Amino acid sequence: CVNFFQQHDVPVKIARPFNNYGPGLKINDKRVIPDIANNILNNKNIILHSDGSPTRTFCYIADAIIGYIKVLINGANSEAYNIGIEKPEISIKDLAEKMINIARDNFNYEGELEFKNNNDKNYLIDNPNRRCPSIDKAKEIIGFDPNIGLEEGLNRCLLWYYNLGNNVSL
Repeated sequence: CVNFFQQHDVPVKIARPFNNYGPGLKINDKRVIPDIANNILNNKNIILHSDGSPTRTFCYIADAIIGYIKVLINGANSEAYNIGIEKPEISIKDLAEKMINIARDNFNYEGELEFKNNNDKNYLIDNPNRRCPSIDKAKEIIGFDPNIGLEEGLNRCLLWYYNLGNNVSL
C-alpha cells in the first residue's frame, strides 16, 4: 500500500485492528470471545486448550469503527495506525472467568471452565503470549480514544448473541 501511494499518489490509509469484538462477529468464527459465547449460550463448559496465561486486550467494535473512520478522515497517507485498546490487558483464563460471571448473572449459565490438551500438534503453535498494541500514535494524530470498557462490551456482546439465538429483533 505504501509503495502504491509513493508510486501512483493514490491516497492510502492504513488501520491495524487489534482484537476487535462485538455484534456482527460470527459465533462460529473460531476467535476466543465468540467461542466462549457459543459455549455459554449452549450451556456447555468452556474448554481452554492452554493454561490460559497468554494476555490480550479487546477493543469493542463501536470504538474500533470510530477509530477506522478517524483513520480515513484524519490519518496521513501511507501511515499505519493501531486500532485497539491498551488496557485492560487480560489473560485468556481471566477473560473466560469474566464471561462466565456475566453469564451466570444474566443467563443462568451453569457451565465451568476446563483445561484440556488439544490433539492437534499445531494448535496455538503461532500464538503470541502477549498481544497489546500501542495506540499512542492513533491517540495523538487522529484523536482515537476508545472508551467502552471490557465488562460493558462483553455484556453487550453476550446479549447480542443471546438475542440473535432467540430470534429477537435487534
